[in-house]
Amino acid sequence: MFLETPRLILRKFREEDFADYCTFSLGDPERDRMMGRSPLNTVEDVRLNFNWLKDKEERGYALVLKETNKVIGNLTVYNRGFSSEEHPELSGKKGFSFSLGISNEYKRQGLIFEATQDVINHLFLKEDADYVGAGHFSYNIPSRELQKKLGFSYLFSETIDLFGETVTELNNILWKKDWKIKYKSHEKGHS
Repeated sequence: MFLETPRLILRKFREEDFADYCTFSLGDPERDRMMGRSPLNTVEDVRLNFNWLKDKEERGYALVLKETNKVIGNLTVYNRGFSSEEHPELSGKKGFSFSLGISNEYKRQGLIFEATQDVINHLFLKEDADYVGAGHFSYNIPSRELQKKLGFSYLFSETIDLFGETVTELNNILWKKDWKIKYKSHEKGHS
């Protein structure tokens, strides 16, 4: 998938993106906590995470700001939704989920909303998804607000152990029928 929004390009990570990725990922314990990942305290930590996104995540994308051609974040699409065994209403439905992060410097500028809108459009209109799922930890207010703004609704929550801390993860869903009604004017022909 390659997507272009008014201000961003979403594309696969390349080796030359490492310096930009390192700049916004290194030594930010709050971002690590929000994303539920091991702390990235050293360049080696960031390298492991970067290599995973670049080489192992089939759909790990760099968020490239067109104005500067710098990587300012990442968005990963997972080719799976929620378990239909635990949620029978999802039985026979095609679902995807995603996770994302952005440099502190570019927060609160509508860039993540812009990127996720286009990704969701693509999943519904080009890949025929029935729903898109997304989760956030109870303390991750920016993710909660983003999902709310995009039209996601609560599906379920679970309590998990995250590096020795008990946290609640809230999982939300956006159905295709609800997206097309709310965002019909945003349909685009990206591939």
